[in-house]
Amino acid sequence: MIPFASSSTEQHVSVSEGEAVVIDLPPLDCYPAPTVVWRNMLNGRVIVNGIQHYHLSLDNRLVVLSTQRSRDTGSKFRAEAENIYMQEKSYSPTFVVSVNGEDHFFISIVSQLFSQ
Repeated sequence: MIPFASSSTEQHVSVSEGEAVVIDLPPLDCYPAPTVVWRNMLNGRVIVNGIQHYHLSLDNRLVVLSTQRSRDTGSKFRAEAENIYMQEKSYSPTFVVSVNGEDHFFISIVSQLFSQ
């Protein structure tokens, strides 16, 4: 398994409040395909699909649904890939989430409801 490129750096992901954060698994050269888990770096826990507001896609993307500024800003995530045949592990860069402002779509819907 060839490790993730630039695994020692942090990458910042910015999103507007209320939107989903989608973090792609960085390219990794491994055969057979590795087993991938995502970990919340603030508490060390492995992220499980459907727990809280997390979703793991079939192509190993991490999706943080319906972000909130107070809850998700500063969250840190990292992917861990393991080739179970070679007993090798590789770690992705740490992704730091920044949630900005408010959900403008939600605000426009609410303002339309009250203006009628």
